[in-house]
Amino acid sequence: MIDAPKIPLFDNLDDDDRAVLLRSATVVPCEDGEAIINEGDPGEGIFVISQGEVLIEKVTIEGKAEVLTVLGVGECFGELALVDHGPRSATVRARGRAEVLGFDPPALDTFFTGHPEAHRTILKNLTTITAGRLRQLDEVVIESAYDSVLVIDNGFTILKHRQITDRAPLIPVTASPGADLFDALPRLGEGIRQNLATIIRAEDVARMNLEYEDEDGRTDYFELTVAPSGDGGASIGIRNVTESKALETRLIQSEKLAMTGQMSAEIGHELRNFLTVLIGHVDLMAINPDIQGSEKGKRSLGIIAEQLERVENFASGLMELGQLKLKKEPSHVNLLIEKLINFIQGQKRFRQVEFELNLGSGVPLIEADPGQIQQVLLNLFANSADAMGPGIVAVTTALDEEGKLVLTVRDTGPGMPDEVVARIFETGFTTKDTGHGFGLAVCRRIIENHNGVVDVATEVGVGTTFTLTFNI
Repeated sequence: MIDAPKIPLFDNLDDDDRAVLLRSATVVPCEDGEAIINEGDPGEGIFVISQGEVLIEKVTIEGKAEVLTVLGVGECFGELALVDHGPRSATVRARGRAEVLGFDPPALDTFFTGHPEAHRTILKNLTTITAGRLRQLDEVVIESAYDSVLVIDNGFTILKHRQITDRAPLIPVTASPGADLFDALPRLGEGIRQNLATIIRAEDVARMNLEYEDEDGRTDYFELTVAPSGDGGASIGIRNVTESKALETRLIQSEKLAMTGQMSAEIGHELRNFLTVLIGHVDLMAINPDIQGSEKGKRSLGIIAEQLERVENFASGLMELGQLKLKKEPSHVNLLIEKLINFIQGQKRFRQVEFELNLGSGVPLIEADPGQIQQVLLNLFANSADAMGPGIVAVTTALDEEGKLVLTVRDTGPGMPDEVVARIFETGFTTKDTGHGFGLAVCRRIIENHNGVVDVATEVGVGTTFTLTFNI
């Protein structure tokens, strides 16, 4: 008989029945990564892990395999074959070298026919196992979605509160079950009470955003998902989105400053061109004998020259504003990339974009303005998304042979013809109906201010790659 581990599916079976089942099993050795069953295969037979571990994988809509869970020794899979013979709902793959016991459907049917009590026991065990896995899945989903979970009754009394992550909580850890929600959070205000009551009365799941300042003056931003319970109460999933809010504010502010600076520089440059002509004519007029012989004319000309000098200084100030002054700090480019992508992926503009990251593990910190670097990346990502619709944006970071940091952004868009590539960094040039033509010009200036260079390679029908190279 096979020397099998403890198998929860066979709990409470008598020794004889267990021995019969184990004798009917087939030992299946598996190599690392080997698929034991594939999603969509006929649901025939069940398996028990006797050595090692297996991964349960599910293919997403995008065609990527996502690991749902890991099963270890004694656990079973394919068990729904005991209930129906529908296609497999997931792929099971060995993690490292493993060994499983396969139970053939005809043998199981014969055994169950002759041992109805054992059949009932196994089905009862199956119910317990399935319920446990569902509870575990629920917890994983909740923990991955929220920072804390709150349950209140129809009087806003806290029935349950669980803090899941270490992010700053909305509900104080001192708030115990039985406390009033608005006593625990005295700064919420009557408007939030009314809004929450309206959502609960509507009995539909809804989201609300919340800005909360605590007694120490700290302001955090939260996103609440409110699920009415039907009896006037609700379950509320709470996410602290302060970091995302700060990133959004920083990006918006950085883009505004960059755009303002670039426009100011352009205005200052054009203004100085006009002033050069005016100042030249004033100088010519100053040496004119007729003007020299008129005190009133000389005085008026002096006033004009003085005012033109003031305008010239103003134009120089506008150009200095366009220098995109930096607030550098030690920055990890990989982290800036990850945070930005996490922030934008849920936005409508990027919902059809699949980001592929290959971020080098040996990339060091660089002195950079985080907001401006993220602004450059956001501009490149947005251009790719607008150009290609559904597609892939691949982002890589690495050090080249000279020790320079190389960051590439490659898309699978339509590419650009040569005549467009030749002008993409020109101020005011755009191929978009709603474009302003400052985006890539600002990007290049930002990279140059960071002691870097930007290059572009493109092929019509294939895609475009921007390469940012920084001296570090």
